[in-house]
Amino acid sequence: MKRKIASIAVVAALAVGGVAACGDGDSSNHSTPKTPNSSTPRVPSPSIPRLAIGQTLHISTSPAQMARPIPAGAADVALLNLDVTMTYRSKDTRTVDKADPGEQFVIWTIKVTNTGPDEFDLYPLTAAQRWTSGGQVTAPGLFLGLDDDLGGKPDPRPGETVTGSSGAVVPEGSGVLEFSDRQGVPMFAVVVSK
Repeated sequence: MKRKIASIAVVAALAVGGVAACGDGDSSNHSTPKTPNSSTPRVPSPSIPRLAIGQTLHISTSPAQMARPIPAGAADVALLNLDVTMTYRSKDTRTVDKADPGEQFVIWTIKVTNTGPDEFDLYPLTAAQRWTSGGQVTAPGLFLGLDDDLGGKPDPRPGETVTGSSGAVVPEGSGVLEFSDRQGVPMFAVVVSK
């Protein structure tokens, strides 16, 4: 694979405190992430809300102490599209990236509406923390440089909405992508079928 992949650490343990996402089933210049301390993956949790195309979930994030402290956040997140592909063609740069043998690209497009009192930190939505497939848990690779990249959008202020795409490089096949906040608290999962 080409220049667009970077490894992310496997989320290993639930952080104490914070509020995980709760689903309502309604159809309607980021800092480097903090990496959890443990090196053993935790067991996949069936209690994490699942986000499907056309669905909206209300999520909450924990505060994080970074170079610039990040306050807790709240947002409505809608999954607009999910694409599983072996080849990605950029409309902006006209480059073509091909997945390595045994790997695939998973690209999600989401709409984020900030429902909290402070700017909402988009970073946790740009990088899935875990890929679970066939009982195996791995850390997805980050797929960068997408058209309409969510990571290049400004964090939305209270009441603002942002739409963009992000992606991951994962082993080929069906599985579940899990998204966690900067403290490692799971927010939601997306089921990927191939």
